[in-house]
Amino acid sequence: MDAPHFHHELLKRGVRIAMEKDGMDHADAASSALDAMAALFSFLVKNAIVSEYQVAKGISRLSKLMPDMKLDVPAAPGMLAEFEEMAREGGCLPSALTDAKRVNA
Repeated sequence: MDAPHFHHELLKRGVRIAMEKDGMDHADAASSALDAMAALFSFLVKNAIVSEYQVAKGISRLSKLMPDMKLDVPAAPGMLAEFEEMAREGGCLPSALTDAKRVNA
């Protein structure tokens, strides 16, 4: 956590692990690892430990890995979209950053 320019990597790895843990059972779970990861990053952003930019960058990096992730977790695209929405609702991913990401993608 001492290298803020690599916080996107923390998000990328954490969300990927959460997706692999939840797997196909994600839709049936009352609470999931993905929900916990969204709550964690919401806390980290609200306490100025991780920046909103790094959250957006981590999500962008995850989306680039999607073809590979779908092999292990077929529900990964939907799960990433759900995480992105939870991050936006949690205040750690403003819609302006996600809109810009879509335009620049």
